[in-house]
Amino acid sequence: MFSSFFSVAPTDPNAPNFHAVTTNVSESDLLGPLESKDTEWLCATSGFITETQTFYFITEDGVTMMYQIIHSAVGLWYPTIQFNCKIYDPKTRQVTWKSINVTNFVTPPPGLDKKSSKADQCSITYQSRPGSDHPEAYLLSANLGAELQISLEVSRPATAPGWKLGKGEKGGYSYFGPDLEKPEGYVIHRFWPHLKVEGHVITNGKAEVFSGAGTFIHAIQGMRPNLVASSWNFHHFQSKELGGVSAIQMEFATCDTHGKAGAGSGPVKVNVGSLVINNKLATVTGVTTWPGDKEGSETVVSKTVHLNTVLDAETGYKKPSQVRVEWKGPSVVSGAPGSVSGKVEMDVGTLDEPKGLIERVDIMAEIPYVLKAAVSYVAGTKPYMYQWINPVKLHLTGSDEIAPGLSNGVEHAHIHGIPISEEKRARHMKKLKVTTRLLQVLAVIPLFLFWATITASLERTPLTGRWRTILLSPDEEDEIAAQLAGQGWYDAIRDILALDGEPRFIPPSDWRYQWVQETLQQLTQIIPILADERKKAPDWINQGPDDPPRPPPAKYPLRPRPRAAEYIHWFCSKLCDDKPALPPRAIAPSSFSLLLVEDPNASNAFSYGFGPDGGSGIVVYSGFLEDIFSKMPIEYYTPPDDRSWLSKFFGLSSPPPPKPRPTQEQTSELAILLAHELAHLVLCHHLETLSSATIVVPGVLSMFADVLRVMVFPVTMIFGPFVNDAVAQLGKIGSGELTKMGEYCTTANQEIEADVVSARILAHAGFDARDAIRFWESRTQDDIECHRVEAVKPPNSVQTVARSIMGSTHPVNEKRIAGLRNELNRWETERRAAAAHARS
Repeated sequence: MFSSFFSVAPTDPNAPNFHAVTTNVSESDLLGPLESKDTEWLCATSGFITETQTFYFITEDGVTMMYQIIHSAVGLWYPTIQFNCKIYDPKTRQVTWKSINVTNFVTPPPGLDKKSSKADQCSITYQSRPGSDHPEAYLLSANLGAELQISLEVSRPATAPGWKLGKGEKGGYSYFGPDLEKPEGYVIHRFWPHLKVEGHVITNGKAEVFSGAGTFIHAIQGMRPNLVASSWNFHHFQSKELGGVSAIQMEFATCDTHGKAGAGSGPVKVNVGSLVINNKLATVTGVTTWPGDKEGSETVVSKTVHLNTVLDAETGYKKPSQVRVEWKGPSVVSGAPGSVSGKVEMDVGTLDEPKGLIERVDIMAEIPYVLKAAVSYVAGTKPYMYQWINPVKLHLTGSDEIAPGLSNGVEHAHIHGIPISEEKRARHMKKLKVTTRLLQVLAVIPLFLFWATITASLERTPLTGRWRTILLSPDEEDEIAAQLAGQGWYDAIRDILALDGEPRFIPPSDWRYQWVQETLQQLTQIIPILADERKKAPDWINQGPDDPPRPPPAKYPLRPRPRAAEYIHWFCSKLCDDKPALPPRAIAPSSFSLLLVEDPNASNAFSYGFGPDGGSGIVVYSGFLEDIFSKMPIEYYTPPDDRSWLSKFFGLSSPPPPKPRPTQEQTSELAILLAHELAHLVLCHHLETLSSATIVVPGVLSMFADVLRVMVFPVTMIFGPFVNDAVAQLGKIGSGELTKMGEYCTTANQEIEADVVSARILAHAGFDARDAIRFWESRTQDDIECHRVEAVKPPNSVQTVARSIMGSTHPVNEKRIAGLRNELNRWETERRAAAAHARS
């Protein structure tokens, strides 16, 4: 029963899994006239479908242009539309190349049909002109600013109709997969073989008349591009001689996975093409060559042959020295029976001395290794693109009714491929080298400026001497301090806490608030000592073995924070015999704000802010105080009875109730917590985190993503523009993850640094710094679930600067304990060394 529901009919593994466009088409009936809907945009929104409309032009003086729009729908990705344009001038060898993802693409535009399309940067407008010599036309436009503007009219002669190989709805299709009714994929090409183009092109502000001939191809690949073909050849010939001549041929070879006998029976070559002579469509050709086939029919010939191939070691491709292209098919011109043939041979030179080679591009050469490896894996190939433009002659034969003298054979020179002298080539190569060096310099300048900015923003962290980068200017620091001064700090804290529900604050009249405030004041009173410990705390050497340790004077006192740029300015002024002074910068504030939050489930605290006048402060949760009292019961005392003897005798008022009085051990634990958060404020850690989390890391990642997207543009030519959007999406995901990693690394160092400085604050305030080690050891054992400010909402500029004493951004307590032990051992080592030096 389950088999009938879930199994499918078996497929013969040796059955044909490729059905070429020529399979069901007679050699005498290859021409399939285009129907009206054939050139309408399909614009698929799902699956792996890439659709292109491409115009190729050649002007009378040899300038070539490709105008292309690509619509890519890949898997579940939102469709991406890309505009490509390439202009090449063989006289100057100048290449103009533009490739962008367009915006607001729509088809049909208002008032038009689906043969037309429009975007902010370009548009294709179809026009029907029945009864005229050119019954169909397109108006092409593009506006990319001063660098490139295009305005062209493209029209098709009535005598050269558009075509596909085979008639009807299925005409022009090649199918992949064993089941024709449910193919795995398909390829379709439709052609305007010959057209006239006139208009103007503006490049870099210079306007030029553009007039010539060309061809138009509407193609759809209904599967992943790398599965369609292992190689492509495309030839395009236009000439104004003999009334107008056009020869086009396209060849693709399937991968080995598709052939006449299933997987492993490929590759299969499919060639389609046409000849236009005397402005008339003369013949259409189509041939499929299966592996092992001998020379095909004499009636129809359509092939491309690479002669004298040599392995190009640089690319791994077999490069030909000559290319021969042939066409032969029955005449489709009314009143001109017989066959029509064409043949062209092109000398493309050797590896060392190529002729007319304007591009040999490793599509993925400039892509970073990781992305290159990923794309190679997906594609299963290493794509290269060769493009030649050479002077050639097309040999034509056919009926004299098509063109006079054609029965005897005629030759017509290709319109472009103008050779240049070796002297001009040398000048061009020299100019190219200079341009390359200039581009290299331009590429280095942003990196130099970036690192110069980083270096100029370096400063020493007070008390510890650690180098750090703060990219906020003094004016920006002052602006932050002004916003947080006074009531601003309380408003900011209320906004942060409100993200987790309306907070309940403990009033200043509460004895717990008064206890925390008195302890904080005891700690803040010693901050001036940190500015000059050598003079204000000179007795650090003279202490007994059982006395609480005292810190040696810090090498970097708590003084204004000059940056590296200010040191440079000071040094330059010194060289000029001036009397320079480092500019005043923000120093540790003398007053701090305080808030207590009623939350018994949060055994935590955090600091927040920057600047004087209460712009810095600490928030303590009641759960932390209750945690202290649960380990050491609180003591009570009865205050003196100040009532009069009458009140006592008659009982007019009650005696004063007992009041709580925290012990010295309880105050010590509270002081350790407050000293840690106070150290964050004194060291301006919040500014450092704000600078790195909102400026440095996002800025670097943004630049990297932009550079990567520019590099990946060549890949979109082969695999579709969806690759570019994939990098953008990858950049967004990677940016978030790397920002989190960067924040963790930064805050982990800051937490250990705050512990070290908090020990110094505790010692100067009369507490035993060794208690901090016991404090953190007890916190490790208790396994308390801490309140996390970071968990309320995804990180933003406010939450990034809020510090939590424990939680996701704090290092494990083992590192904290080890850091404190090392610091206290350093104090004792320096004390003994100083005492020995004093005795000597």
